[in-house]
Amino acid sequence: MRIAFLLMLMLLSITIIYAQNGKIEIEGAVTYQTAQNIYVKFLSAKGIKIGDKIYIRKNEILVPVLSVENASSVSCVGKPVSSEKLKVGDKVIAIVTKEEAVVVQEMQREQSHAMFADSSQRVNLKTGQSPIFKKERIDGRVQISSYTNLSNLQSGNSNRLRYIWSMNASNLSDSRISLDAYISFSHKLNDWAPVKSNIFNALKIYDLNLKYEADNKTTIWLGRKVNPNISSLGAIDGVQFEMNFDHFFWGAVGGFRPDYVDYSFNAKLLEYGAFIGHLAKNDNGVMQTSLAGFNQTNSGNTDRRFIYFQQDNSLFKNLNLFLSSEVDLYKMVNGTPSNELSLTSLYFMLNYRISRKLSVSTSYDNRKNIIYYETFKNYIDVMLADATRQGVQLRINYRPVNYMSIGLSSSYWDRVGDSKPTKNFNGMFNYSQFSALKISTTLNVNVLKTSYVDGIVYGIRFDKDFLNGKMNCGLNYRFVDYNYLISSSKLLEHIGEADLSYQFSRKFSMSVNYEGTFEKQNKYHQIYCSLIKRF
Repeated sequence: MRIAFLLMLMLLSITIIYAQNGKIEIEGAVTYQTAQNIYVKFLSAKGIKIGDKIYIRKNEILVPVLSVENASSVSCVGKPVSSEKLKVGDKVIAIVTKEEAVVVQEMQREQSHAMFADSSQRVNLKTGQSPIFKKERIDGRVQISSYTNLSNLQSGNSNRLRYIWSMNASNLSDSRISLDAYISFSHKLNDWAPVKSNIFNALKIYDLNLKYEADNKTTIWLGRKVNPNISSLGAIDGVQFEMNFDHFFWGAVGGFRPDYVDYSFNAKLLEYGAFIGHLAKNDNGVMQTSLAGFNQTNSGNTDRRFIYFQQDNSLFKNLNLFLSSEVDLYKMVNGTPSNELSLTSLYFMLNYRISRKLSVSTSYDNRKNIIYYETFKNYIDVMLADATRQGVQLRINYRPVNYMSIGLSSSYWDRVGDSKPTKNFNGMFNYSQFSALKISTTLNVNVLKTSYVDGIVYGIRFDKDFLNGKMNCGLNYRFVDYNYLISSSKLLEHIGEADLSYQFSRKFSMSVNYEGTFEKQNKYHQIYCSLIKRF
C-alpha cells in the first residue's frame, strides 16, 4: 500500500514542460458498439495506428476513452480505457501528425471551424496579458430512436421510444457563460404507468451544467457534471471550481451524488473534495496527472473518505500508461467505522507500440461493477462484459501487411468466492479490402470459462462503405455454444445482425439495425431505428 501511494506521488511530481508539437487533432464520431468494442468513423483515418488513443474533449481537456485495436482508411475500432460512456453519434478526437492530416484538412476545408487551433487567446499589447476572446458557438443534436423487441413468447414483445437532446453551447451571446447538456427520455409505447409513478424512471439527466469563465485561468461550473480530472467518481450535482496556471491546475468540488436507483437528485448523498494536477503535451501525445481527496456522506454521516489518483502518461516514445486508483482512508463496514488504508479500486493499462506493425498492451482492472441505467445489450454481450471486464488482460495486435490485422487477447480473474478463476481468450482477424468490392471482413472467436459457464462464440462481420462514405452497411453473424456448469444445461444460439447508416448531410443522419437471436425453442428479434439531427 505504501509503495502504491509513493508511486502516485512520484507520478504527480513530474513537472516537465512540453513544447507544442507537430501534431493535429481530427474529429470522428461513434458509429457502432458491441460488448467489447466501439467503432469510430472519420472523414479519413490516415495516420491512426493500432495502440493509439481516441479522446473526447471535456472542458478543453483531452480525456482518453478508447485504445485503437484496428484501423482502416476511414474508421477504426477500439476498446474502452475509461469510465466515460460513449453513445452512437458522440464526437471523438484522434491525434495524428500534421503530414498525415493533410487529407483530412482538405476534406474539412469547407467546414467553418478548425479542429484544434485555439483562437480564443488574443494578446493585449498594452498589458501584455492574454484576455479571453469570446465568440458564441453552439453544437448539439436531437436524436429519436425506436427499440422494438419481438419474440414467439407473448410477454417478450415491446416497443421503447427514446429521445435524446444534447448541446454544447460555448460563450452564449459572446459571453463567458457556456451550457452543456445531455438528457434522455425513454418509455414503452402506450405504457405510462412507470413514468407517472416516478418521472425519473424515464428521464435521465447525464449532463446539465452552466460554465462561467471568470478569466483565462479560472472556471466555475454549476449543475450536474462529470469532471474529467476525477472521472471515475461519475456525475456530481453541485458547484465545481478550477484554476489553471501554466501546465498545472487545481480545483474544489461540493455537491451531491445522483441517486443510485433512478439517477435523480438526492440531497442525502452530500460529497465534497479538492484536486490538483498537471497537463501537458509532447510529441507522443498527452500527459495528464491528477490527485484528489474526497469525503462522501449519507444522510449527514460520513460514509466514505478516500484519495483518487489518475494518470495518462505518454512521456516515453511509443509507450503509454493510463492509471486510476482509489485509496480509502475511512469507510463504514456493516455500520462499523474503519480508518484502515485500503486500495479499493485500481485500473491500469500499459501500451507499447513495438513497431508500426506490432503493438502489445496489458491491463489490470479491479474497479467496482458498472451500474447500467440504460442498456440495450443482448444477454450474451452482457455476460461477456460482466465476466471479462475485471482481472489481468494481455493484448497483441499485429498488422503483417496493408489492410490486414490480427488481434489476440487473453484475460484472467480469480475472484473471491468463485469456485474457479475466470478465463477468457479472444482472437480477431480483419482484412479491410476483401474481394473486388473491398469489403472489410472480420473473423472473431471468443472462449469463456468461468465458475458457472464454459463456452465459445464464433463470429464473422462484413462492412462496406458506399457513396464516398455517406452510406455504411454491415452484416454480422455469431454462433453461441455455452454450457452451464451448475444446471448441466446448454445454450445454443444463432445471432444474425444487419445494420445500415446513411449521412444525408453533415447535420442529418439515420441508422437502422436488426438483430435476430434463434434458439431451438425460442426466437427473438430486435429492431433499432434512429434519426439524428445536429445543429
